[in-house]
Amino acid sequence: MSFSLESFQLGDIITGKIIKLEPTGVLVDFYTDQLAYVPLLELSLNEIQTPEEAVQLNEIREFLVVGNYDGEHDIYFSNCSPETLKDSDRLYETVLYLASEKCGHPISREDLIVHTKIRDVHGNGVSATIQWFLCSQEHPPTVSFSIRKLEMRKAWERVRQLQAEDVTVYGKILKKTSRGALLKIEGLYSSIRTYVDKQREELVVGKELPLNIIKVREEDNFLVLLHHSVSVRLKQLQVGQVVSGIIRGIKNYGVFVDIGDLYALLPTSKMFHPSVDHPNQLFKINDHLKAKIIKIDPENGQVVLESCGS
Repeated sequence: MSFSLESFQLGDIITGKIIKLEPTGVLVDFYTDQLAYVPLLELSLNEIQTPEEAVQLNEIREFLVVGNYDGEHDIYFSNCSPETLKDSDRLYETVLYLASEKCGHPISREDLIVHTKIRDVHGNGVSATIQWFLCSQEHPPTVSFSIRKLEMRKAWERVRQLQAEDVTVYGKILKKTSRGALLKIEGLYSSIRTYVDKQREELVVGKELPLNIIKVREEDNFLVLLHHSVSVRLKQLQVGQVVSGIIRGIKNYGVFVDIGDLYALLPTSKMFHPSVDHPNQLFKINDHLKAKIIKIDPENGQVVLESCGS
């Protein structure tokens, strides 16, 4: 059961009363002339089997107003200035152009329903998503209601705050992957990356790790996490510093060196002998190595080295 787009604003938070529990969802009274059905999937950010795991009969809950669209009409602006945001005509011009391209024929302003959603605020302006719909569609967009998406929105707000405050969070390893491990932070799926087999072997399903959130990109459903010890170690390093470590991994493009709580990369091009076909002609696993730091990338937890004296 859904409602017309004109009845509610996408992205609004509204309250409703749970008046009936069913095996696959609930009926909610939003104080309109009809009841809304909210399926089981939309009742919680966690995986649940029954409505009773998330809500109670006669409970008043908040819901996010969401659309039945699949995002194909979303336009993402990564850096929208306050002036552009205030001048809605400038945004409409862009939306009209892109909508006309999408539909294959000119679209007028009167043909569109447009909603603007602020995603993030930063120094130069904001990130925003513009959602557009055609008024003349045979089956105009409708809205539905979700606790899960509201909890997800709040979870993204929490992780942004945790990142800003550099708070150590704890995530349990759910699954090992070919590149690292899958975890959940504040109800959001995320991952940590490994570079050598030894790192991956040290990951244990069910083990809880102390982590720092380095990058948050809600629009891509993407979190960059670093083990807390790696984050601490990065802050101790400086470009130009000479470090010692043990080689733990050898690839055709370079070697990974354990310099204490993190693995730094010495690229083949930064070795004394760049003409070698493969670094394994120069190094073996567990060799000791001294090298100089030439780059530190704290957002990705990466350190790049070059051979001393090169």
